[in-house]
Amino acid sequence: MFVPGMGNKTPEVIEHARANGGIITTGEAQALGMDRSTLARKVDAGIFTRVGRGTFALAGAEMAHELDLQAACRRLNAVVSHQSAGRLHDFDGLPWSIPTVTVPHRLTHEHPGAYVHQSTDISDDQVVEIRGLPVTNPERTIYDLAAVLSERRLDWILDRAMSAGSVDLDRLAELFTSLARRGKPGTARLRRLLETRDKEWVPPDSALENRLLRLIEEAELPMPTRQFHAPWLGPTNGRVDFAYPEQRLVIEGDSRRWHLLMKSFDVDRQRDNQAQLAGWRILRFTWDDIIARPEMVADAIRSALRA
Repeated sequence: MFVPGMGNKTPEVIEHARANGGIITTGEAQALGMDRSTLARKVDAGIFTRVGRGTFALAGAEMAHELDLQAACRRLNAVVSHQSAGRLHDFDGLPWSIPTVTVPHRLTHEHPGAYVHQSTDISDDQVVEIRGLPVTNPERTIYDLAAVLSERRLDWILDRAMSAGSVDLDRLAELFTSLARRGKPGTARLRRLLETRDKEWVPPDSALENRLLRLIEEAELPMPTRQFHAPWLGPTNGRVDFAYPEQRLVIEGDSRRWHLLMKSFDVDRQRDNQAQLAGWRILRFTWDDIIARPEMVADAIRSALRA
């Protein structure tokens, strides 16, 4: 609260904002001795601009923020990410914060006035250019924000980004499938938000197969044959996802949407029966099995190989 007799606190409040990416909150201003009415007058005078509920930015802070990001990106060979990327994509409800970038692991991760994350899984197709800055694309930005925001706030931002056409749900879901892993911050949070938006969503076949193959590799299991020509199937539908021919074992990823499930059920049962009659075993796993229960999947495959 404002304490009478403390004098003009404007210089201290401005200095505090400068040290925090040009941003200050009502609570921080009050802690420095500036009450709400004085802060409102500074907004009217053009010293601060309101960027969110209880959050203010110094006039010109946006330009200063981008200059800080430009310096960090050039010095660290980094990309703009997280909250800073969200601001550049105009995500509603995401005020300017400390300039934030991401660099690959094993590179230097310190830069004055910036917060630096480290990651090894940002690919070129997940980066776009905005006003001369390399920035994670909208879907990758949401994926990163899932690790640092509360579920309620992320839910709010994602809704508005989708309504504005900034974020594509299918692309976000595909990205999630390719990158998510158990224990990674934000994975469970973003999975819940995706599931509430499209109960029928499933990953593309290629993404599911790649994730299953990565799971097998990480579990140090023998690598299977991909797209195996099954001898019991016809020439037009004669492939299965993965196979261990010596063990006569087939591994399939089940990535069909619910509205196709009844149609595909009979086809799958016919294929499975043909495999059984030919002396082969079938293991089927859903995308949720692969992402949320990888140990179960690995143990099942391991047991089948031993049998």
